Amino acid sequence: MSLSRQITVILLCACSALSLALGWTMFDQTRAALGARQQVLAQEVAQSLAKSLAGIAPAPVTVVGEPGSAQPVLGGDPQIDSRLDQAFDSADLQEITLRRADQTILAQRRALSAPGEVPAWFVRLCALAPPTLHASWSRAGGGPVDIAVVAASTDLLSVWWQAARQTAMVATAALLLVLVLSALWLAATLRPLRALGAQARAISDREYPVSEALPRDPDLRSIAQALNRLSGKMRSLFDAHTEAMNRLRAETYRDVLTGLANRRYFDLRLQQLLGAADGANSGALLLIALDDFQGINQRLGFAAGDELLRTAANALELCAREAPEFEHFVARLSGATFALLLSNAAEQDAAACAQRLVTAWGRLHLPMPLMGQAPTRGLGHIGIAMVRHQSATQLLAEADTALRAAQGKGPDAWHLHDPRGDRSVEYSATRWTEFLQDVIRTKNIILHLQPVLDSANHRTILQYETLLRVVGEDGQLIPAVVFVPMARRLGLIQQLDQLVVEEVLARIRQDRYGRIAIAVNLFGSTIQDASFMRWLETALQADPGAARRMCFEVTEQAALDDLAAMRALVALAHQAGARVGLDHVGRGFASFGYLATVKLDYLKIDGSFIRAIDSQRDNQFLVESICKVAHGLDLQVIAEAVENEQEWAMLTTLKLDGVQGYGVGMPAEI
Repeated sequence: MSLSRQITVILLCACSALSLALGWTMFDQTRAALGARQQVLAQEVAQSLAKSLAGIAPAPVTVVGEPGSAQPVLGGDPQIDSRLDQAFDSADLQEITLRRADQTILAQRRALSAPGEVPAWFVRLCALAPPTLHASWSRAGGGPVDIAVVAASTDLLSVWWQAARQTAMVATAALLLVLVLSALWLAATLRPLRALGAQARAISDREYPVSEALPRDPDLRSIAQALNRLSGKMRSLFDAHTEAMNRLRAETYRDVLTGLANRRYFDLRLQQLLGAADGANSGALLLIALDDFQGINQRLGFAAGDELLRTAANALELCAREAPEFEHFVARLSGATFALLLSNAAEQDAAACAQRLVTAWGRLHLPMPLMGQAPTRGLGHIGIAMVRHQSATQLLAEADTALRAAQGKGPDAWHLHDPRGDRSVEYSATRWTEFLQDVIRTKNIILHLQPVLDSANHRTILQYETLLRVVGEDGQLIPAVVFVPMARRLGLIQQLDQLVVEEVLARIRQDRYGRIAIAVNLFGSTIQDASFMRWLETALQADPGAARRMCFEVTEQAALDDLAAMRALVALAHQAGARVGLDHVGRGFASFGYLATVKLDYLKIDGSFIRAIDSQRDNQFLVESICKVAHGLDLQVIAEAVENEQEWAMLTTLKLDGVQGYGVGMPAEI
């Protein structure tokens, strides 16, 4: 119960208790006053009747009726009857009885009992017992006669009931007025307190607001000022941590001049691609070299050469982004040599990218002083080598050989070394479309699950990650790295994502995976699709139990490309009880400041930082820093691509929450 409701209930109880106490006091006092009034009235009537009957010698009495009947018992003396009638009618009496010494009734008057407007419960509550007063009549020529007068309470109760009802109505109205005024006062008084509560909740939700309007109450004002200081310090601490991580990553893995990855980071990413144990190591390496770079430095100076490098780097990055179906990685290796790594790309994809880059060189807008000095034709050459499970040294050698061959072809040439395609070249674009549409229509997919284990407890499974496979026409499994680029290129990726979510929800309902959470990867274009998001919301709301065991993962780069879509996914998932995480965290050079604005549940650190982390001090420090910031935001941190016990042991000392990789658990169909 909220504080305002508690105070309202306390006020209601206090006012009600006070009203009841005052009402009962007034009620008791009124009852005592009315009893005294009845007694005085009965005494006066008895004494007055005794005086009026003095000197009368009554005739023999003939008793008519029985005592206690509704009709008066009349004596035989007209004078006595007249005096009794006069006395009975002069006041509110219940009974007058004249008795001789031998208890013989000489005369009697009794009121007829008629139903009144006073409720029976009120009569019982009042318990107003009418008093009986006596007077003595010394009659002439006879013995004494006792005059008993019983006062009635009918009229008194009627007046009392009317007064009590009006008093209750006034008291109820006053109580309601007090409650309304109290509620308004409470609302005004507690409004600053509610604002402080909202600010505290925002701080716990990884937001750091500062309240500009401070409460008037000095106590609340001091609390508000303390919360503002706390919010500011936490924001500063978070910014300092993220800035330190960004600076460390930039100093260690970024080329200062171009902003691209440096040779060290390129080697890590290349090792990660070639060392993938799931057979997902497919793609292409493009080695790009600018021609006559030394001559430009000598003729125009090093500043002009630096400008040329920055311009070429921007063109290379933009050209790679024109094929969003492929993950790309651009690095400056040395001097005027660049590398472009395309994941999951086939030969024709690499060739198309090289041709786009050559075409883009002819449209470059070179900055001063390069205008008219550096050529836009014959700017450089490109060598392409396909990833074929070879070592990094061999792949680089093949790319270098292709680059030399391209330089021998003439200006702006590219060359593909040892053109051997992967499975994607076995189908034409039309055949791929038919094949993937048939997979979606028949739901002919296979889901392999890879466990994520608690880093400290090797037996505790935190979640399973879903890995999609399809069966080719030859009956062999086709990994996602082969058919996903084609699905993205053909605009079928959203349908594949929806199919996987449907299948996982169905399997959860069938209780195939126990009580363990299941993670599903979604592509950036999928969460940007409004129709898919509406479908996902409906699907999760239809089965809340299954939804609470779902996790959705998006790559860091896809999330950063559209943070609004990512926040919408997080809000939708959290409303249904599902969790959301980021995949491949740290792969790019984006600032980690976004973590404070996107309400994620966990992070998965990219495998390029995990491979051989037991011997990489810089990677250890970076991963540990990410863990500190993430844990400060209540985020779990999971390491990807853990391949051996040495890496696992090091990650445990770095306080990671979970580990995943072929050294932890192999993907399997469960």
